[in-house]
Amino acid sequence: MINYNNPKLRVLNCTHADMDGAGASIVLKNFYEDVTVVPVTYNTEWKLIDEIRQYEGKYDAIICTDFYPAQTINDLRKLSTTLVLDHHESVADKNNDTDIIINTLYSGTKLAYKFISKFKDVSYLEKLVDIIDDYDMFRLKIPASVYFNNLFWEMGHKWFIRRFITGNTVMYPEEKRYFIDAKKEFDKMYETLEIVDLAHNGVYFQTDRFHYECIEALKKDGYKWFVIKNKSNLSVRCDDIDLTEICKKLGKGGGHRTACGIPLQKSDNVVELIKKIELFVDSDYNNLDITNS
Repeated sequence: MINYNNPKLRVLNCTHADMDGAGASIVLKNFYEDVTVVPVTYNTEWKLIDEIRQYEGKYDAIICTDFYPAQTINDLRKLSTTLVLDHHESVADKNNDTDIIINTLYSGTKLAYKFISKFKDVSYLEKLVDIIDDYDMFRLKIPASVYFNNLFWEMGHKWFIRRFITGNTVMYPEEKRYFIDAKKEFDKMYETLEIVDLAHNGVYFQTDRFHYECIEALKKDGYKWFVIKNKSNLSVRCDDIDLTEICKKLGKGGGHRTACGIPLQKSDNVVELIKKIELFVDSDYNNLDITNS
């Protein structure tokens, strides 16, 4: 039986490769003295077991944060005691034993924060945790949360952990200049953004940056739901319908009710996949119209 209230515990942290996953790693690193971070996406999980074999004998437990290892949970348990701390609605039904904690009320970072707070006072991380939670849970009541997310994607996972490991959220002058330059870059990019209209005021576009800014600008033009393609997945956003149900119908992807990610394989026909998403969303909107009439 693993005692998680032991700062000497050597932890292999498999965490989602986004700002929320990095924030969860920061929380763990503020309690455990030896944490090896392995970023993972739902598109790369199939490589996870081979990747962590290189750390054999160097950890006492595996902690998955902001990530439920649906493909590899049994293999991870064969390697070591495994704890899962996740918050996505698409895996809420997996909350069935003491080693799998799913809480959809918080981001992965805040869930890790509440877990570690049982063992140590880490309240000095609270402001950072709230910023990350605000963005990842799409509350967007803290203006800085969008900038922090942009900074994460600009500078990378490892940099973000090193930069904010102490919980200091004060922006350096060069970071403030980055935000100013990024705003100018977005304005220029948005002028030439190519979009495709979808049913029920939906829109499809492709970009690896400025997802939030694009969505907010398109909302002003009357669009209500969004499909964004980046290098490795489709991201879908909609406030009106349960997107986790769309993922179930597709048989792939997952996330939250209002935002989900669908990993792309080389064999995927993206055009056909978008058509399927559009059909499912169209059906759900039609059902909403009938219910509300």
